[in-house]
Amino acid sequence: MRVEKDSVGTLEVPDDVYYGIQTVRGKANFDVSPKTFNDYPNVLKAYAEVKKACAFANRDINALAPEKAEAISKACDEIVAGKLAGQFPVNVFRGCGTSANMNMNEVIANRANEILTGKRGYDQVHPNTHVNMCQSSNDIFPTVESVVIYREIGTLLETIPLLENALEAKSREFADVVKIARTSLQDALPITLGQAFSGYVAAIKRNRLLLEGYQNTFREAILGATAVGTGMGVMPGFIENVYKYMSDIVGFPMHRHENLIDGMQNADHFIILSAYVKAIAGMVGKIANDFRQLSSGPRGGFNELILPDMGASCAIMPDKVNPVIPELMVQMMHQVCANDWGISLSVPSGETDIVPSAVINFMGSLESMEILTKGIKLFTTHCVEGLGANVEVCHRYAEGSTSLATMVSALYGYEIGNKIAKISYEQGVTCKEVAIQENLLPLDVAEELFDIKKLTELESTVAMFEKYKDIRRVN
Repeated sequence: MRVEKDSVGTLEVPDDVYYGIQTVRGKANFDVSPKTFNDYPNVLKAYAEVKKACAFANRDINALAPEKAEAISKACDEIVAGKLAGQFPVNVFRGCGTSANMNMNEVIANRANEILTGKRGYDQVHPNTHVNMCQSSNDIFPTVESVVIYREIGTLLETIPLLENALEAKSREFADVVKIARTSLQDALPITLGQAFSGYVAAIKRNRLLLEGYQNTFREAILGATAVGTGMGVMPGFIENVYKYMSDIVGFPMHRHENLIDGMQNADHFIILSAYVKAIAGMVGKIANDFRQLSSGPRGGFNELILPDMGASCAIMPDKVNPVIPELMVQMMHQVCANDWGISLSVPSGETDIVPSAVINFMGSLESMEILTKGIKLFTTHCVEGLGANVEVCHRYAEGSTSLATMVSALYGYEIGNKIAKISYEQGVTCKEVAIQENLLPLDVAEELFDIKKLTELESTVAMFEKYKDIRRVN
């Protein structure tokens, strides 16, 4: 063990670690969950990248010796490469901020010293003086958040089209499968399964485009603000240089927030982001719920969709197969909504001059996007792509629906249409058969007016009313 000292006192630090006393304190103070920054390599990568940009900017303004900047840069590169994995034990709860920043500063400083002198310690590179130069926890952690969120949005946006394309393919495949629509889960008018899937496609695409348009919000950062937005502690030329380096290192253009005070005080961008993510999760969950209902059965439910067989999912009832993937998507939707609720409470609950807790805002957003990204992939490959349609059942339900009496209502009025529907239900025959039986329609006219495929097409329905307008008895 080695002994380190800070403003509070002294503590023992294990000899084999790169972090120091501030990390040890943070680890002990906030040990409330199993989640530490070791579990978030994407955050550590972004943190190290931003620290590297700061080192280069400080070098260029002659605030940091070139050899120290180079050693810091090499240490950062090793963190990005995962070579210092396991050195970030601070808990994410309350660790977002000073503890996370000091953990990173200490690891970089110890490794930089090792590069320069062959041993750990702060003889050449100090975690606060050198690694944290022109920064504070208050501006660097939100900057790291922006980098990570921008990338996570990009990963999610790359994944969503997989589902869009799979749903679009099923829309084409099911274009001629006529089924009964349901309103309030009661029999309604005919619709094709392909039309229903086209609605799913449109909903997913619409919300994807909204998220896509919001991604660039996270190219803004408040680095250089530094503690409260006034820039106290930033040396001349730092801001002008650091964003250039940061953009090159992270791989996409970044710029300073147009109002640094706003950037320090407020985190409403997380509410907006969460709303977009929740909307996508909500649509995926809605689709999954529809699949559960439409595949219910096989003898006591709708039995219109045939889900891919993921294996027996009941320990007591033989050969019972549950819709496990759709159910997983519904659970995912619930978690995203729970995160959104937490974010909505957290954002307006912050201190006067600094953004509120990043644990809820940042980590909640990350979790939502990560499970949604993984969930969409599973849903697409293990459910949507293998979906089948029970064509015979769909066709039978559609032809047998008493809602087809709507055609009679349009020609002869609601009362007569209602009569046809009641007879159809009581006798267990189709509305077409009743209309012929009651001498309302000739056989050939009935065959056309009750053609369930034509009844799913707006143009065909309008054309039939035009064709048979002379037999209409409604004024």
